[in-house]
Amino acid sequence: MAPPLLCSFIKLMFTRYLPHDNTTKIAFISFFSSLYFYSHVGTLYLQERGLTLFQANSIGSIIIGTIFLAEVPTGVIADRIGRKNSVIAAMALQVLGEVLYLFSRHYWAFALIAIIAGIGFAFLSGAVEALIYDTLPLATRELEMKKAMGLSGMAHQFAFVLAPVLGSFFLPTYTLNRFLWAVFGTACSVAVALLVAFTLDEPTHAGADGEHSPSALTIMRSGWREVRDSRLLQWLLLIGVFTATFSMSLVTLYQPYFARFEISAFWMGLAFAAGAVLAGLGERYAYLVEKWLGKRWGFTLATLLPGLLYLALATVNAASAIVLLFILTYGVTTLKNPLLSAYQNQLIQSKNRATVLSLVSLLNSLYVALISLLMGWLADVDLRLAFGL
Repeated sequence: MAPPLLCSFIKLMFTRYLPHDNTTKIAFISFFSSLYFYSHVGTLYLQERGLTLFQANSIGSIIIGTIFLAEVPTGVIADRIGRKNSVIAAMALQVLGEVLYLFSRHYWAFALIAIIAGIGFAFLSGAVEALIYDTLPLATRELEMKKAMGLSGMAHQFAFVLAPVLGSFFLPTYTLNRFLWAVFGTACSVAVALLVAFTLDEPTHAGADGEHSPSALTIMRSGWREVRDSRLLQWLLLIGVFTATFSMSLVTLYQPYFARFEISAFWMGLAFAAGAVLAGLGERYAYLVEKWLGKRWGFTLATLLPGLLYLALATVNAASAIVLLFILTYGVTTLKNPLLSAYQNQLIQSKNRATVLSLVSLLNSLYVALISLLMGWLADVDLRLAFGL
């Protein structure tokens, strides 16, 4: 657990520069922890360190596998030690991983870093939502949760777009020294996120008190029971699972799809950046969709629209239409996320919140892994079939 004296000192040092609410602080953390300045050349860096392409690709698999295994245990830990401490642990592990990334030279060292990163990402998945939701005022919690998750999602999307652009200043040439500067810049950015994490306020909930918190097994059983006994939560979980592949699959498949229609790399990059910016704005203001259309129709539109645009992408042949549809599709793939987050959290008890959210994330990850393999196989047969799926 983070030492209270250290947290108080950091909060005192940065109080004039930071907002006082957890919602905006989480957005800051999301932004700075997503600024991977070497994300667009990560494989080249690993090759520069002597790894083969097979080894470089396996690093991502190790991260995903670690997240899958650590998802529920870290959620249980978050409900025992507090969500703030879990966010701090996540950021500390991320900083450690980036520092080790600077000095590692062998495959097994990078594999260890991947495990550290996976555990860090798992710590973050359930704790952030739980921390935000339990911080919000009870009377307006549903609406404020949609706004809060939208703000965090926008911060992540904007960092995702800016990182390779800013990273190009670190990497005018593909030399080891330049790669190291990009990794160092990323480590500094994540360190800023860690400092902000120390200033978070721990919400009051049953289970945050170390001595009186229930056992890990009790928390896990209680979390499973919540999912089992709530039909509405099960429906929301299924909606989240079956729409979880929209964004990832689109990012993976659009490149060969553009190439098939001879769309230049310039338009490929521009469309990707425009889509990510639109996705960020969509998440930020998703609550307005429900305000205009009502809860039922607003959520229905946010859930079904990406699928309808996927089908449109599979049918058009004009290059200009494909570029425009890609931007629109990418822009709405995450539109439902803030809404779904608010509805799910309404149905989950505070004491089990991080555990249940981690269970949801675990099921999402399992479905994404399986459906991605199927979509990859279909894409080899016909890209249009993959988009239609």
